[in-house]
Parts: sequence; C-alpha cells; structure tokens
Amino acid sequence: MEPCYPCFEPVGWSPPDWLDEHLLTDARFAKAYGALADDRRALLKCLIARQYVLAPPTPNATRAREDRFDLFTVRDIVQPAPFAVLLTEDLFDAPAFFLSALLPVLTARVPQVLVCRLGNKSAVPDSLLVACELCGQESLATMSPADMERLLEHCAAADLPGVVLYPDTPAFRRLLARPALRQALDASSLRLTALRMPRRCGLWRDEPHQFPVEDVAFLYGALAFDCAGAVPGGEKSSPAADAWKHFSVVARDMNLLPHARTGQGRARLTIGEACLGQWRWPEIASDHFTQRRQIFSATT
Repeated sequence: MEPCYPCFEPVGWSPPDWLDEHLLTDARFAKAYGALADDRRALLKCLIARQYVLAPPTPNATRAREDRFDLFTVRDIVQPAPFAVLLTEDLFDAPAFFLSALLPVLTARVPQVLVCRLGNKSAVPDSLLVACELCGQESLATMSPADMERLLEHCAAADLPGVVLYPDTPAFRRLLARPALRQALDASSLRLTALRMPRRCGLWRDEPHQFPVEDVAFLYGALAFDCAGAVPGGEKSSPAADAWKHFSVVARDMNLLPHARTGQGRARLTIGEACLGQWRWPEIASDHFTQRRQIFSATT
C-alpha cells in the first residue's frame, strides 16, 4: 500500500474576546500617519525595505520534502506557527528594534500576529503606529501588566506552538517571573524568546554632518551611545590622533561608523551611515516562526 503523508491540519488561534477593548482604532492609526513628518516616514520605509531583503517573504506557507534512503524514508513538513505575539514597552518603541522583530514574523506568513504594548493608549508614539501601518500590521493593543498576564495565560491554554517575542527588560522579567504565569508557560507549547537589547554601543563621526542626532534618536530611541570623533553640528575639525585608536579597540554590541571605517572596530554589529537604523536580532533564526512535523517510514 502506498504510504500516506498527511500535512498539518490547519489549527486556528484567536485572541480572547476581551482584547477588543484594548485595540487601537483605525482612526488612531490614520491620525498618527498624518502627524508624522514626511522625512520620518521615509526613514521608516527605508528601514522596512532593508528588513524585507534580510527576511524575504516565504513563497509557500507549507513546504514538504521527502528523502529516501536504503533503510527508511523521511518526510519533512514545515508550516508557519499558528500565531505570534510581539510584546513591547516604551524601551522597545525604537523602530530599529521593533521592526527588526516584527518583519520576520510577517514575512514568515504567520496567520495571526498581535502586537501588545505595556501602557496606556495615549502613550503609544506615532512612530510605532506608523511603523505598523507601513508594514501591514493592523492589530496593536495596549494593556496593563495584569491584562498582559491574562493574555499570556490565554496563549498558553491554547496548547499550540505559538511564538511570543519580548524585549529582555526589567518590566518583562518581572511579569514573566509571576509564579502562576510561569507555571502555565512552562507547561505550554509556546516558544518564548527574549530579545536582548544592545548594552554597549558606539558612534563615530568623521564629519559633523554624519549621523544626524535627530535621526539616530528617532530610529534607536533612548539607546545610549559612546560618541566620539567630530562634534555634530560643529565646525569641521580633525579628531585627536589617538581618538580613533581608543574608540576602535573597545568591544561593543553595536557601532555606527562612516562608510570608510565599517570594516574596523570590534563591535558585534557595525552599521554604516547609509544603513542607519539597521539592526538584526541574533535570537531569531530563519525558521523561528515555523512548526515542523517529520514522518519516518520504511522505504518501499
């Protein structure tokens, strides 16, 4: 008899009904879009375009492969995870960090994607709403820690291999350490992934006009940089002879450098001026948002 290789039965997931009152309205998205200046929207569009290159859309939602060996046959079936929840807070509002987490979820064709931010609706910045709008993410909710705990318990109770991403910040460490929630998450099929924010970052300017302060602040938020070289907005002058030497030998999570220096320094991630706003989460692998089923059978 010819063996049968069933694919996953599609299992849907829905957020709880009470979440509706926490969702931001279309009118709020539209208001944010109109309020954000054209040059700020252009920065977001460039950032989204580069993220699409790094994480291109999956051509097919379901992929199957069969390998035949002398002793057995294995069929590998891969589908998107049934849902993904991206948790955020004010420290994660920076488009560089937020979009580099959201876009890989969307391009993996996860059918249900929800963004949840700690805090009040009035505190959501326009940049976050416009970032969602530009990449097609229409579900953004705001809630208290208690409501977010309730949401995560709902996700855990579904017993589905959903994905939860969250920034590794004090607020979320406290939330996820709550005993009842921790127990529910540990017993669930969820994949929880903490995104480690960069802790030491450097910025070097050869010319005062490089890396405009307002652009760096808009894209990277409140991230603190060790700045050296030319003074932004000042007169053109040559930095001290040994300044670059001292700057370049420091090991950092990220450096922002002029194009001519991007091959130098000891940062784990170096961003040239033309790619300002770029970031890549090492915790998110290419298959992070998939579920896999493997079937071993005798070769016939």
